[in-house]
Amino acid sequence: MGAYRIAGLAVALGIGSAVVVGHGVASADSSGEAGSESSSSSSSSSAADSAKGDDTDATDASDASDKQEAASTETENSSARTETTETPDDLAVHETKTDDVPTPKKRSNKLRPSARVADSVVSRTVAEADVSGSASVAVRAKPTPKVASADRPRAVTDVSQAPDADAPAVTIAMVSPPAEPIEPAIPKPQNSVEVATVAISRAVGTLLDPFAGDAPTAPIVSPAMWTLAAAARRELTAATTTVDQPADLATNSLVTETPLAAIEKPKVVAIEQVAPLAFLQRLPIIGPVVFTPIVALIHGIPVVGDVLHRFVGYPVEFGLPAGAPKPRDFKLISDDGTAIYVHFIPARGLTATQQAPTVLNGPGLGLPGATTLNGTIFDPFATDLFGLLSVGTLRDAGYNVVTWDPRGEWSSGGQLELNSADFEGRDMSAIISWLADQPEVLLDRPGDPRMGMVGVSYGGGIQLVTAANDKRVDAIVPAITYHRLDTALYKNEAFKSSWATLLTALLGLTLADINPRILPATVYGALTGEMTQGDEDLLIARNPAVDKITVPTLLIQGTVDTIFSLQEADDTAQILIADGVPTKVVWFCGGHGICAHNLIDFSDGALIEKRTLEWLNRYVKGDVSVPTGPQFEWVDQRGQWHSSNTYPVSKGAPIVSRATDKTLPLIPYIGGSGIPFIPLAFKAANAVNIRVPATTETYLVGAPELTLTYSGTGSSRHVYAQLVDDSTGLVLGYIATPIPVTLDGTTRTVTVDLEPVAHTLRPGESVTLQLVASAGLYERIIPGLGVLNVSCMQLTLPTANPAAVWPPSRI
Repeated sequence: MGAYRIAGLAVALGIGSAVVVGHGVASADSSGEAGSESSSSSSSSSAADSAKGDDTDATDASDASDKQEAASTETENSSARTETTETPDDLAVHETKTDDVPTPKKRSNKLRPSARVADSVVSRTVAEADVSGSASVAVRAKPTPKVASADRPRAVTDVSQAPDADAPAVTIAMVSPPAEPIEPAIPKPQNSVEVATVAISRAVGTLLDPFAGDAPTAPIVSPAMWTLAAAARRELTAATTTVDQPADLATNSLVTETPLAAIEKPKVVAIEQVAPLAFLQRLPIIGPVVFTPIVALIHGIPVVGDVLHRFVGYPVEFGLPAGAPKPRDFKLISDDGTAIYVHFIPARGLTATQQAPTVLNGPGLGLPGATTLNGTIFDPFATDLFGLLSVGTLRDAGYNVVTWDPRGEWSSGGQLELNSADFEGRDMSAIISWLADQPEVLLDRPGDPRMGMVGVSYGGGIQLVTAANDKRVDAIVPAITYHRLDTALYKNEAFKSSWATLLTALLGLTLADINPRILPATVYGALTGEMTQGDEDLLIARNPAVDKITVPTLLIQGTVDTIFSLQEADDTAQILIADGVPTKVVWFCGGHGICAHNLIDFSDGALIEKRTLEWLNRYVKGDVSVPTGPQFEWVDQRGQWHSSNTYPVSKGAPIVSRATDKTLPLIPYIGGSGIPFIPLAFKAANAVNIRVPATTETYLVGAPELTLTYSGTGSSRHVYAQLVDDSTGLVLGYIATPIPVTLDGTTRTVTVDLEPVAHTLRPGESVTLQLVASAGLYERIIPGLGVLNVSCMQLTLPTANPAAVWPPSRI
């Protein structure tokens, strides 16, 4: 161990000297990317070799021979290592063979989300193939989430066919993941559709990133700086939270984890970043008069200011008291050596001797961390449309604010892994550990900062992951986010092609370094409307372990969100409430969609800001006198707010309507629900309809249920159901629900939960249920055709008990 300490000290001294002479500043722009290229070389090369197939040339064959010889030597060395009884970290090394792990059966996606969460969720870490060409798979069974109540109905029930049985969970000794994700190579195409998928994904990948492959995508900067920093963190501090030892790829030997209670949390290596143009603001006279206003103006432009921040820095706040905390940037070295670009912005008015609680504000997918100190004129719009609170709002409320570029995006290194607990989740734990050493940060105890989290979409998902992973989080406020990625993007085994295509394109345009399986999965889904089992498993492995969350949670979800519907927040809320976790739910008119009802009404944003700050003040600041409002609040199509003391709201008498003996021509693209890439939908022309009038004022709150008895022929795999407001012609939530059908001439009955709604009917008003052949959200390039004969269709609309609903004036 003495040698390790000496080596670590030498590393630390080397980094310090590099920063003193200016190399730290010079490499700030690209070191994270360079480190990513180095640390992900093994996984990327594996995927590239598989994709190339038989096209390798003589040079590749020669290189392969050399690599095989080197791997053989490594195998001998690894075998020798496994015979020892002690490693430098006093960890036992076990030989674990995983070649005989059974392949899980295809998971049935025809269950209501509340039933699906009870399924065992299996996450995979697939090692690189060994020199003989075989591959090993390590499978770890995640805990089974709890279901809110045992009598919740299933979302999809096909009485003609028994649901697929889930394979039993397999538990194998598991190590912490390697430095970069090691994913299985893309399988060799087996049919013409897969051949086209691979070809198209390669072409798209080349267009989005023309410098991919062997050519560098960033200035040539040695990754040694980040490697040495990670080494210093391991050797100069206590043991890490979980001991990260990658699998030995030659022998398939895995190193077991050390129990959390047996080890201490480390100090995180942090390398301060100084923007190359920041010195301009310090120039005499012209600095504060000319350059500081320019920098402030740049930061006043949403996203643009955050992108340019790494070059210009923060606007200098002149006139602050001596020693007052100032905003600053760092590259933090995560457990696997990945550099995460982090911004620390102290609470407004904080003095040199004061401390404040901290809020981590997560960015959405494709966006850099926010760096605007004082807010912008666009902040009210962002809060009203997306539920996004600004850095300035949080600072004014007395919180330090931390933002960051997520792994694989912008100035952070590594590879984007869709908020994986083993990657992005560990990045967050590193940030929290680093926070505990900052002088401005209020602590609950040594190593445990008093902190909460906010953020929307991707920034909401990371809150669920972090709260499940790290018990130092005190409260979370996830907005417009998912409960499960597979139910959000592959509901009832229908691929949500519009959003998946847009989000993947966004990551390509921002030159994000993403998991190599994401692009082929998107192309294949857009072509066929399906996902391979391997790609679906990738999403399942990234689902947050909601059943492990114990901290107070405020869930904010959009009624017009066409990617993460109200059902996603409902599934999370049901589990948390059943587990006794303090939980509140707010449904507002916004999200990943267009709120056509109240575009210029900022009441939604005002309520979201109020409830978010109340939640943080109550559970982060610990002020028990702060009220947080009723447990459930929602807004209807007129912009009127309603609430209930309980979630879900107490139910009233359901409204049941039927239609019989109808025929639906299954025509693609034309006459269906909505248009691809447009989060807006109107009444469809080609549909089977059920009109439901109201005789009294009725609150429609929750998920309608549709039972369909049908037969038919054709190649279509789904039809779609939507509710239309007859007063406006708009689809409620602008979202249709896919209904799986089998068109082989056999009569079948299927029962499906539709997407939840929040709608108020006055006497004489009505809604219409439409069964349609296609939906823009789920449109596929290879169309389905056929005809559907409807024998009977029954709609059950959920209503709220009027006595349990508070009128708007009481909110």
